[in-house]
Amino acid sequence: MTRDPHSPAPAHGDPPSTPEPGPAGKPALLSQRTALILFIAVGVGIGIGVLTFFAEKSYPKAALACLLASLID
Repeated sequence: MTRDPHSPAPAHGDPPSTPEPGPAGKPALLSQRTALILFIAVGVGIGIGVLTFFAEKSYPKAALACLLASLID
């Protein structure tokens, strides 16, 4: 169905489309935004854990700092 080029455009556009399902027809487990935020939080947590280990020379303190940084981020 085409619109007459001289008629005004509709006030609202088409509704947003739903996300495309994955290759097997199943929806993705995580959205790209959620996966990116999770990846950044894990990276920051690991970085803080490594820095804490270098400062304190204690595995438990480094692991706790890593976990807490990942959860807070």
